[in-house]
Amino acid sequence: MIGFSFILVNAILTATSLASPLEKRIDHNGIATFYEQNGGTGSCGQVHKESDRIIALSPSWQGSGYPPAYCGRKIQITNTGGGQNNNGQGKVIEATVADTCPGCDSNHLDLSHGAFQALTGGALDPPGVFNIRWHFCNVNGQC
Repeated sequence: MIGFSFILVNAILTATSLASPLEKRIDHNGIATFYEQNGGTGSCGQVHKESDRIIALSPSWQGSGYPPAYCGRKIQITNTGGGQNNNGQGKVIEATVADTCPGCDSNHLDLSHGAFQALTGGALDPPGVFNIRWHFCNVNGQC
């Protein structure tokens, strides 16, 4: 019995050590909009500049506790087109979750000016909406 336990524990440790440091990536398709921070504190408890690349995430991801579930988590976002004055189709950025967007559904990301403009080639024109594909980076920040 001791031999079997040793083999089982050794097999588990070997499998764990061979596991990739990246989590399984799940792509989400949705829309991006932008919001005004106006010097206010986001739901994650920090104040950011408009030029910072931050994201307000849906309550379906963030939950109702404090701090919200995904604060500080990086997300990789790809501009997949659509919208007006959107010269950034194909652009890819990483931004950090720093707020909650109460009016967003689960695939809608509300972006700071800095993140929005980086994805659109500098445009911040109304209606301020374009299509995106996004995924969470792993907890170590690797995308």
